[in-house]
Amino acid sequence: MSTTTATILIGRAHQNHGGVIPTHLIQFTENSRPALLLQPIEGPYEVKVIIPTLENVIDDIYLMVSVFILKKMKPSKDIDTWERISMYDLFDEKERYSLYEESKSIIKGTSIKIIFNIFEGSHLLNYVDAIREYPNDFEITLSTLKKNLSV
Repeated sequence: MSTTTATILIGRAHQNHGGVIPTHLIQFTENSRPALLLQPIEGPYEVKVIIPTLENVIDDIYLMVSVFILKKMKPSKDIDTWERISMYDLFDEKERYSLYEESKSIIKGTSIKIIFNIFEGSHLLNYVDAIREYPNDFEITLSTLKKNLSV
């Protein structure tokens, strides 16, 4: 069974206050196979799922944003497949890096804000520096207090 190890809120910042006005949520799930599940906060409930790369998972998150939320990119292949084909199998390394650069350029021209809520043990903890490379507003929240009950 998959475990959600991070949630990512996507929206826009309020012009006078902190936080985010969210429109979408991405769950990062892990265990046998990582997955990114994107859903709107309101409106028609349609989940988009991609199987990310391990070393470029942050780029894959931003690619999802560019394709499904901003709708400013259309990759040559559908990244949300019923067969749950991974990004490794959909695109070779050169194609993926080209998509990531295009996505970064698109993000630069927006006022999007992304909040990364990263839980203890998440693979995303290894890629906080990659988040900083993107030109958008962002916040990263990490666990500061935790209590586990044990039977």
